[in-house]
Amino acid sequence: MKLELLDAYNIRARLSASIILLAPIAVTLFFLFEEVHIFATSSIILFVLLALANYVPILQRTFSKNRTSRTNYATQLLYVDNKTISAEMKKRYYAKISKLDPSFACFENPVDTPAFKCACESAVTYLRNRTRDNHLVQEENINYGFCRNLYANKAAGIIVAALCSAFTILFSCQKHGMLSAIPIQNYLAFGFDGLLLLFWIFLATKKALEQTGFSYAKALIESIDSLQG
Repeated sequence: MKLELLDAYNIRARLSASIILLAPIAVTLFFLFEEVHIFATSSIILFVLLALANYVPILQRTFSKNRTSRTNYATQLLYVDNKTISAEMKKRYYAKISKLDPSFACFENPVDTPAFKCACESAVTYLRNRTRDNHLVQEENINYGFCRNLYANKAAGIIVAALCSAFTILFSCQKHGMLSAIPIQNYLAFGFDGLLLLFWIFLATKKALEQTGFSYAKALIESIDSLQG
């Protein structure tokens, strides 16, 4: 399979989340310092921030691998005792999975055992590899990846936005004194940083992560019908 550095997943799920994280720094610098308006200076700052944005996912994995775990919603949907999918549909999915690969023979007579749950996990991995060209599955995967990266960066996002907001206030008051003398762009910078702070607090939530994770899992399981055994 051909991998592209700037494919839809990398841009929308990884790079976009990193840019949102670093956006307050860029906005604060551009609005508060006139020197940054020079093209050469602006280009350098943008390139540096883009490079840092590309490195954020690596840092994220380093600091979060021992603290966070991913719920495998798709695997759980295949469990015998999971009632999310109707019995009729699950029976059809089991029959289809059993024909996909000889190692999935246990799906012909599903029993709620640790061995069967391991087979469900293996089947989900198989589905992920077989549905890379399924548009609906990949769209839900991108949404889930984006929310997962946002939630993983939530603490850092709050800190960055809060620090930039505080810096804007202190810098503006120290340099211009009276509120009436503060340029409009400083207020715009503060407003943008404040909105991003609210975004991290109220929108980058575990609930959003769980909802997109479940939607991706459901789309992945439903793709079973489109597979050829």
